[in-house]
Amino acid sequence: MLLLAYALSLLLPALPLGREALLLAALRLLYVLGLVGAGVALARTGVGPMPLGYGLFLLYMSALLVSFSIHGELVREERLLHPFHSPLGLGFMGSLGVLLALHLRYPWPFRVMLGFMGVLVLLLTASRGGLLALALGGAASLIFHRRGWMALAALGLVLSLAAGLEVPIAQRFFQAHLSGREGLWLKAYEVFQAHPWTGVGPYLFGNELKGVLLKECFLFPFWEVRGTECPDALRPLGGLWIFAHNHFLQALGESGLLGAAGLVILAGGFLAAAWGEGLLFSLLMAYLAMGMVDNPFNVPSPFRGEVFFLLGGVALSRGVHLPVALALAGGVTLLLSLPFVYLATRPALPPPTLRYAAIPPGERVGMVALEGQGYQAQVWLCQKNCRRLGWQWDAGKPIRFKFPDDLPEGKYQVRIVLLSPHRLAQRPQYLLSWEVSKP
Repeated sequence: MLLLAYALSLLLPALPLGREALLLAALRLLYVLGLVGAGVALARTGVGPMPLGYGLFLLYMSALLVSFSIHGELVREERLLHPFHSPLGLGFMGSLGVLLALHLRYPWPFRVMLGFMGVLVLLLTASRGGLLALALGGAASLIFHRRGWMALAALGLVLSLAAGLEVPIAQRFFQAHLSGREGLWLKAYEVFQAHPWTGVGPYLFGNELKGVLLKECFLFPFWEVRGTECPDALRPLGGLWIFAHNHFLQALGESGLLGAAGLVILAGGFLAAAWGEGLLFSLLMAYLAMGMVDNPFNVPSPFRGEVFFLLGGVALSRGVHLPVALALAGGVTLLLSLPFVYLATRPALPPPTLRYAAIPPGERVGMVALEGQGYQAQVWLCQKNCRRLGWQWDAGKPIRFKFPDDLPEGKYQVRIVLLSPHRLAQRPQYLLSWEVSKP
């Protein structure tokens, strides 16, 4: 019944949108059903989520090797990178590794290493979403298993290390800004208002969000750091990489009210089926917690989203009571809506003012200083297309950004984009834009 409701929630909104949307909806449905079926098969063979820990350990090692190869000893000053995962997603995978290490009976040396590496990856990515996932996942496992206290202790360890060690990037854990998500959320809600019953179709929503926070075609941060731009052949598909950073809004934008209802009912069913099993329930809750600020179970993905549906299949093999599933679906809806409650209660910030902006002659750096607290700033360099210089800065402090070494000759436009962490109705805005030349 749950899977039928999910299928209808994908297919019915896509019918009026034409053949392309219906085909994409059908492909997503088949993929999700296949993953859930694979999860049921894993449970019946007695394997369960055990192999996930080994895969995560390889992921951690590859991320550390890649980051050290780029940053060397400065790795603690930059967020951990991976060719096919964002730092946010890597931190979340670190949290999953901690939960697995605490609950599954791996050989004890591997168990210790998996937990240690999970904490290290979470610390070096400074993923606040990953920290949130560990907090809610640990708290959820407490309902059925005392080891949830150990997960919360690991959370305290990460925060203690972030506060006590000289790891500059880890100071993000103590910052309340949303890194520009509020602009994406506003745009996503506007798209939903325009298409409340059908959305714009699965995998087509990113086209509506282009240019709000990321440029029109954005590769993984690893490739951006290396100066690799989107190939021309991928630019028409750039929307596939852009999400609403909230699963409820993503579903509303893609498939309207029916699609969002189908998603939360399926998630509620997974939780209801996992009720009583500490590890499964905590892992699923970690995914849903991350779903408030990211899209961790979008599929296809570099296997991050696939794990959610595999775990759901493992849970469904235990059976599910529909009334419990519907009650938990209401809880999922409330959980995914919490960021908007936060934004709606924030006071508006006073507008900032520019103190100075300078690019010293002959230097490959620029400097900007603003008056005003609470804003985050991004610096973009634009010609035909735009690339972000660095990631994001606290706009209340002087900003020093570096121009790429391989910049071709020509005229460019430097844009300072200001983002407010308050009020859903506050749009990102260009604070300053000026032209520079590379002789």
